[in-house]
Amino acid sequence: MSGDARTCSECGGSFAPDGARRVDGRWVCLRCLYGDAEPLAVYPIGVVRSGRRRARKGFGTRGGGELAEVRLYPGQARFMTGVAEESHLTILWRLHQARPARTVFARGWDGKRVGPFASRTPDRLTPIAVSDVELVEVRGTTLVVRGLDAVDGTPVLDIKVAPEGLRRTPRG
Repeated sequence: MSGDARTCSECGGSFAPDGARRVDGRWVCLRCLYGDAEPLAVYPIGVVRSGRRRARKGFGTRGGGELAEVRLYPGQARFMTGVAEESHLTILWRLHQARPARTVFARGWDGKRVGPFASRTPDRLTPIAVSDVELVEVRGTTLVVRGLDAVDGTPVLDIKVAPEGLRRTPRG
């Protein structure tokens, strides 16, 4: 958005730059989308190195291999106690290459017409994704994982042990 004030397509009110999101090709102010909710400050704890890139058209990613690295920032080392003993983790990450949201579209794998909450689209108003992954190796503050579909450069927001049904006997 430019530095000019704009008008919301729903309420007609004006908003400042960064005060709206594109939805179905129209600007909708944050008040119409979120009501009185206050924004949250979330800091990344690391970054994904995967060799994957977002497909230019359509659904999914291209490139990369079976494994990805979650490279945590050095200050996160103090929080890693016990991680290497786990077999599966849940990675929470930011969809930093999301395009403007649409309310209804053809879902990627079956063509069914759905909205973002009934799909796995990365194009959503709150660009957060979750993946359950297999932990392959820990090298310092780098976690080598299998099953992470995040593109290269993706900010990592949090890591948790995976749900019990995915976990095997702990390592070690």
